[in-house]
Amino acid sequence: MMKSKKKRLTVEYLERLKVPKVLITGLLIASVLGWTGWTKLKDIKDYYQIKQIFLTKTEVTQVIDGDTIVVKNGLTLRLLGIDAPGKGAENYQEAKDYLQLLVANRQLTLEYDIYQDDKFGRILAYVWIACLPEIRQYCHNDKALVNEVMIKKGFAKKIVYEKRKKLKYDSYLQSSSLDNQRCE
Repeated sequence: MMKSKKKRLTVEYLERLKVPKVLITGLLIASVLGWTGWTKLKDIKDYYQIKQIFLTKTEVTQVIDGDTIVVKNGLTLRLLGIDAPGKGAENYQEAKDYLQLLVANRQLTLEYDIYQDDKFGRILAYVWIACLPEIRQYCHNDKALVNEVMIKKGFAKKIVYEKRKKLKYDSYLQSSSLDNQRCE
């Protein structure tokens, strides 16, 4: 009688399956916490459809700065296509406070594009909220794209991802000036 070899979730196994590096740590942690969905990883064509990691509905637990938040499952998320002033830079606190005003105590809808992570391992997403009267001019079908609002209100600049495909909502992220930042 032959014993069946028990599969183990390892970094090497995930790399052989060509799982993006940004997901490996999350999948390992999820498996330690009891998630068994990793046994079906070889059947998954789009890793970003794993709802335990890539939420579509959530709430913010912390605003880090004007373009980075932490959501309910502990995921650090950067608003896709924008760059707000970093800590210590001019207008940092104003950008952070405005993002806090937009997302605090609201249901967020997250949407992902062709680029789901950055070089720091943060997940990139579009963040949608229900339309608010003070930003009505930026709303699309009663929803507001927070990424767009941050640019249009002057709290962030658009990031142009060089050597990458155009973003889904690229036209929404246009500012009135041409001071967009270029990134690799």
